[in-house]
Amino acid sequence: MLDSTVPIGILRCSACGALDAGPRLFCAHCHEAALVSEPASSMGRLVSWTVIRRPSAQFRALAPIGIAIVALDAGVTVTGRLASPDGAHRVDERVAAVRMDDGVGIFEVIDG
Repeated sequence: MLDSTVPIGILRCSACGALDAGPRLFCAHCHEAALVSEPASSMGRLVSWTVIRRPSAQFRALAPIGIAIVALDAGVTVTGRLASPDGAHRVDERVAAVRMDDGVGIFEVIDG
C-alpha cells in the first residue's frame, strides 16, 4: 500500500490554459510558445500497461520494466513505469507516483 506520493511535472499553456504531458515547445492547442512547467498531483488511473522482459542493453539492469499509461486526476495523460511490473494490474486501477527516476514517474497501486 502507498505511503507517500511525489508530484509530476506537467506543462500548462499560459495563453490558453491547456495541459500537456510534454516535452514540447509549442502548445498543441493554440500553437503559442507559452508553455510553463508546473507540478501536478501524480494520482490517477491506470489506462494501459505492458511489461518489457528483455529490454535493450541500456535498460537490461531494470528488467522486467513495467511501462504504464496513467490518466492523472489533473487532466493529462502521462507515461511512466510501474514499481511492481509483475503484479496483477487492471484498467482503471488507482495509482500514484511514489518517486521519480530521471524525470519518469514510478507508479504504485493506491487501493488494492
